[in-house]
Amino acid sequence: MIRMYKKSAQAALLAMLIGMAAGCSKGTADPAPTAEPAKTTEAKTDPVTLKIMWFNTLVSKEAVEQFISAPVKRKYPHITIEYVEPKAGASLPDLIATGQGVPDIVITDYSNLSSAIDLKYPADLQEPLKAAKIDLGGMEASPLDGVRALGAKGELYGLPLYLDKYMMFYNKDIFDLFAIPYPTGDKSYADLIGLVRKLTRTEGGVSYLGYRWGDLYTFGFQFGLPVINAKTGKADLQTEGWKSALSLMKQMVDMGIDNKITHDHFFKEKRLGIYPQWMGAAYGLLSQAGGGLNWDMTALPYSKDQPKTSGPAKPIYMLASSVGKHKEQAIQAISYVTTSPEVQLILSQNGRISSLKDEAIRKQFGSKLDLLAGKNVSAVFRYPFDKLPNTTAYESVAWPGLDTAPPAIMAGADVNTALRKAEEEANKKVDDYLQSRK
Repeated sequence: MIRMYKKSAQAALLAMLIGMAAGCSKGTADPAPTAEPAKTTEAKTDPVTLKIMWFNTLVSKEAVEQFISAPVKRKYPHITIEYVEPKAGASLPDLIATGQGVPDIVITDYSNLSSAIDLKYPADLQEPLKAAKIDLGGMEASPLDGVRALGAKGELYGLPLYLDKYMMFYNKDIFDLFAIPYPTGDKSYADLIGLVRKLTRTEGGVSYLGYRWGDLYTFGFQFGLPVINAKTGKADLQTEGWKSALSLMKQMVDMGIDNKITHDHFFKEKRLGIYPQWMGAAYGLLSQAGGGLNWDMTALPYSKDQPKTSGPAKPIYMLASSVGKHKEQAIQAISYVTTSPEVQLILSQNGRISSLKDEAIRKQFGSKLDLLAGKNVSAVFRYPFDKLPNTTAYESVAWPGLDTAPPAIMAGADVNTALRKAEEEANKKVDDYLQSRK
């Protein structure tokens, strides 16, 4: 996910769904072709149990077992990975505050990584990896650049386990009904608006909808738009980038597409043409929908300022506790699953984008996930991944201010006014937060 979930029930549901997607695998992965075994850190071999927890990034117990626990156990029989579910009063911030039960390893995504750093949770991995002579040159540059940018001195506070991508999932039956060609990844956002207009219509007494635009933060993330200005530390929403993003959203609002469109319009009612979503979340929802939905996927459009790119990929990081009793073994486990071609192949075959720039691994993307059989999986790699936007530990404080912009344009406000008021509201919240930290 890209936003922190506001309701534990919603979090539990999506965790369950993502776990279901992991369960759709066809079987154990084949060894990576011509892959050299990954080097790992030297650590003690006494039996240890490492506790692992997700932080504002839903990862199911089944996924942890398949992609982390089992591979680590095969490689290092002395290491056992124990999944710990966050719950009320026992989230990562709660455990750090009490100093009790702090997990050895945490999984989080890029948007929440800065918050984990602000909690002083993660250890800097640079020296241990350097001592172990682990080469990160085979990794995608974007997730490494993203994490290093968050450290005051370029610290490496985590390694990417895999990447998630925001894709356009579409209902082929609706396109067939209106004799509209299926969307391809070589379209601009201007083309998308035209397509959405064609799909938004009433036919046979059914009101069809062209697109679900979700929240403005996620929409802007695809353009690489930061909420907080890296130089000023303030919310910066009156930029040309945010104006373009909200203007696109307004064009859809003017067609009658508001923020009340839900997952059900696509998965149950089957009257939503295009459903953009992170692949990780979509897998679970598609698994639940069963075989009754005739769908495929394609890359997001590109913007006029970013031709031949289709948004950033969101890294899912693994962090090691800076104060954990088993820090050596935690770093050993993390470095293995994130740099091992064998483990990364398993992730790729099960529909997760590998953190490695290995074409042999990419070619097997989704090959063992029944859900993706016959689907346009090549669209995931159609364009290079764009640069990640700047983020901060208090970015989420500004999100409620940003959230005021879409309702404002739905109520008739112009784009400039909506963004000005959103920025004012966001900065009030940022100021209050920073004052509380003094």
